[in-house]
Amino acid sequence: MFNTFPIQFNYDGKRYSGLIQPLQTGLQHRIPISFQVFLNNVYYGLVRRKGLDWETDSPKCAIMVDVIGNHIYDWYE
Repeated sequence: MFNTFPIQFNYDGKRYSGLIQPLQTGLQHRIPISFQVFLNNVYYGLVRRKGLDWETDSPKCAIMVDVIGNHIYDWYE
């Protein structure tokens, strides 16, 4: 139903690029709420929308969860 899409950003002096895979686990305002994150050819973890905030199950994503979440949100705008 929802397609994988690209993501690119700089964080703390490092360039990240990869893919975001929406999961079929639920919708909030017609946007998926859970996403798998792959950055620089590595699986970084799961990012979920919780209300207006973003959360993750992964220490790799934890410091960048808002940056990743904002890119996801922008994709669906």
